Amino acid sequence: MAAVALPLVGAVIDELSGPGMGVAFDVCAVLGMGLAAALSTRRGWWWVVAASPLVVLGVTAVVEFAADSEKYQGSKLATGSAKWVVNGFPVMAQAVAAALLVIVVRVVQDRRRQHA
Repeated sequence: MAAVALPLVGAVIDELSGPGMGVAFDVCAVLGMGLAAALSTRRGWWWVVAASPLVVLGVTAVVEFAADSEKYQGSKLATGSAKWVVNGFPVMAQAVAAALLVIVVRVVQDRRRQHA
């Protein structure tokens, strides 16, 4: 839930404050994936890491299309989709990195508890 809800909130904030995704979306997407990794089980870690880019792209596409659907008619949808992927790539990478960082911290903490 956190993995989708936080990026969605950030995307809506950015869309209401001006066209396109901005800092609120970036921060919320990274925090959402980090929180999802913190809340998930070991078995769920893979899903959080693998889903991070898809969630970022999906939220971007849904909010951008909903906010300005007339702009993305016909062949312009393909152009817009390519733009969403290219512009969203840094956020996708940051979200994956945040999830991986949280996972590494959890693994280290678990090992320290086992040795104590």
